[in-house]
Amino acid sequence: MSLLTQEIPVDQLVEHALDHSHRFNMYQSVHKGLRAFMADTLVRVGSTDYSDAQEREEAADQLRTLLTICGEHLKHENRFLHVAMERRAPGSTASCAQEHVEHVAHIEALCACLNQALGAQPAQLASAWQRLYQLLSLFVADNYEHMLLEEREHNAVLWRHFSDEELIEIHDALLASIPAEEMALHFRWMVPQLSHPERVAMLGGMRQGMPPEVFASQLDLARPLLNARAWHKLQAALASEVVCHG
Repeated sequence: MSLLTQEIPVDQLVEHALDHSHRFNMYQSVHKGLRAFMADTLVRVGSTDYSDAQEREEAADQLRTLLTICGEHLKHENRFLHVAMERRAPGSTASCAQEHVEHVAHIEALCACLNQALGAQPAQLASAWQRLYQLLSLFVADNYEHMLLEEREHNAVLWRHFSDEELIEIHDALLASIPAEEMALHFRWMVPQLSHPERVAMLGGMRQGMPPEVFASQLDLARPLLNARAWHKLQAALASEVVCHG
């Protein structure tokens, strides 16, 4: 059943959010980044001039990167979150794990569809790119709903069976397993999508675990991703943290 068709009272959803707003949220930041990356890629594919070889290849590169990141994201969740959840709440990941299997098949189908679009003859380009756009739109829609399920149902399991200290330990182990290039891509898509408090919390945490020169390089990467107001607010908040802890 689609989450959109479930009759969940609005006041119940608000109450749930308020009840757990203080808890460590394993999914929120990375999912915000993935949602933005998926939306941007869908728009990119849909607006590609399929008669222009350079535009076709640039759109294809972005789609390949998205699909790779999505595939790796599934592996991370399976390895770290699902294992932990099954250890304390057996059966709690069954539905989501099956969706992960389906997503892998969807990724493979998209890769095949992309190859067909890139190899299409001029007379077939329009229809080939339309098929690719439609299949990608289904993938994005399915993932949006899947991520919401994780944020509602999996977080409920995690918050019930784990302390925040334990969740942070799992989260840190997951992050430590991600290669630098993959982490940089997540950073690029997460930073502009986070709310100001979330952004300050993330970068403040990064600063605590990095040498000053490494953290400065991360700020240099963040600056062009933010508008002027967001950047100035971030600078002020980080400077205030230094004063408070100095």
